[in-house]
Amino acid sequence: ATSNGYPTTQGCAVLAIKSSDIQFHNPFSYSNIRTNPKKGAKVILDCHKKIEQKNKMGLFLTAGPFFEPDAYEQMKILDTFFAHKFKGMFNIIGKIINKNMGKNGFGTANYADEILFILAKNNISNVIGGATIDLDMRTSFQFEGTNVLKDAMIGTFFSSDKLQFDIDWTFDKSQKLNDFDVSEFLTSGYIQKINEKPARQAFLDLIGISEELYNESFARYANASLLYLAALNSEDEEHIPYVSICQSILNGVVTTIPERMLKRKNVNADFFTQSGTGIQKSAFECAMKASRNIEKPLFGMFVNCSNRLLIAGDKIEKENVMIREAIGNDVPFITLYSGGEFSVIKNKPVFSAVSL
Repeated sequence: ATSNGYPTTQGCAVLAIKSSDIQFHNPFSYSNIRTNPKKGAKVILDCHKKIEQKNKMGLFLTAGPFFEPDAYEQMKILDTFFAHKFKGMFNIIGKIINKNMGKNGFGTANYADEILFILAKNNISNVIGGATIDLDMRTSFQFEGTNVLKDAMIGTFFSSDKLQFDIDWTFDKSQKLNDFDVSEFLTSGYIQKINEKPARQAFLDLIGISEELYNESFARYANASLLYLAALNSEDEEHIPYVSICQSILNGVVTTIPERMLKRKNVNADFFTQSGTGIQKSAFECAMKASRNIEKPLFGMFVNCSNRLLIAGDKIEKENVMIREAIGNDVPFITLYSGGEFSVIKNKPVFSAVSL
């Protein structure tokens, strides 16, 4: 993380707020978030409804998607001839597989999308969420006061009648390579073909890397292949980036694209790579948009889920300089970084394991 412009790699950035103009509400938590996201969303909604102040802001953190190597053995059934021929039946099988993987600490990001969709339907937009992923263990842990919760969602709201809160988001669109058709898929989040080719090979073609090098680089990590594979252009939400996972025993690609997006007749996606300069510009754009409706910002919080290796070192400092320029030199802010992705450096992929 960074605090007031200084990187604290593998360290801790702490913020304290004391004001009679702002009220912090009791934290909420829910421990069965992967398998019952609707209940998790209800917990957030119930907390939101109790707040009487006119301006509200929510923060929450969930367990992230995680796949161990043996989890992909369950997915092999979705590669068969029958999966292509009897899609309706295998959509159901895929959902069962995903749900079982979720119970064991695995799972795709469908549950997170379901939470956000429920919040959006209830006109709750001022919330910031994140997911924690740990590559060394099956589960992730969240903290609520003195309680340690396993694979849980935690969060809180703060509110005020005097202070305003505003939020916005963006991502680096400066390096679009091309677009592609997700031409054959199961709505459970399994892409079988991209541009009418087996999805795994098309995936590797898109990122320009050989299968041998890719498999060698990620032999020890099951989900190290997270990448901005797709940015779907939705009518009401503009571009939405999703990550996908390529694994050697599968012909297809496991994706975090949620079911509601895959139900459309034609799924066309744009493929972007992330650049350090582009991410800095995105940070500036996001800071400007978030502070546009606030006359005198008092504090800023930024969550950056872009690849850390691309903006390591002085590039993080430059990003913070641009944020400071956007919100004002006297405004304190904190930045949270998230990784779990990889960069191709000198034709060799290097993995970045960073949790938010």
